[in-house]
Amino acid sequence: MKAEIIKYYDALADTYDIDRFSNSYGDYIHQQELRVLHKYLSKYSIAKNLDVACGTGRFLDFADYGMDISSEMVRVSKKKFPDKEIKRGDAEASGFEDNYFENVISFHLFMHLDLTSFKTIQKEVARISKFKAQFIFDIPSERRRQLFGYRAPSWHGGNQISYRTLKKLVKKNWEIVNFHGIAFLPIHRIPKRIRKFFIPLDSLLCNSIFKEYSSHLIFILKKK
Repeated sequence: MKAEIIKYYDALADTYDIDRFSNSYGDYIHQQELRVLHKYLSKYSIAKNLDVACGTGRFLDFADYGMDISSEMVRVSKKKFPDKEIKRGDAEASGFEDNYFENVISFHLFMHLDLTSFKTIQKEVARISKFKAQFIFDIPSERRRQLFGYRAPSWHGGNQISYRTLKKLVKKNWEIVNFHGIAFLPIHRIPKRIRKFFIPLDSLLCNSIFKEYSSHLIFILKKK
């Protein structure tokens, strides 16, 4: 499966930013994700932050280190951020030293992997993170998919998790500090010209008692 993922992202690296985030749907998601990152991270204290699966560098304003398994994504992100430490690498065996990073973020990675890979990666992130470091990542909501009976047709977006399952998987290394929803409303069904007006309402629902029924969840973990 890794070979398929690498091939897929190598092929679209040059057009990824335009295709995925220059439209109203992509920007809608991006703005919600930014709100969460701004809540937990400072853009002025990023020297020991790592972005795993950094892609083209969408969130490298929050980290001075980046890593991606796609060499083409690394090429694009290095061009955009020549002063950052960005390398090609596998999240399951990063090659970084023990207890080095203060914060690790990872977006749009775990949606493509199974829970066995997730368990390996969270252990690796714990190894390279300092005590009380934050690990912030997103993953599709299992409860949302169960509610609508959705099953992903392939590896692309094929993984999901619930709060309860995550707590069991990470309990040895991490404490769950909080989590937030992304895209509670069916954004793709809202007319493009008015989508931006729904962001405040959607953000409110994504942080309500119903947040686990959002499309995606962003978890904030703290290393034990």
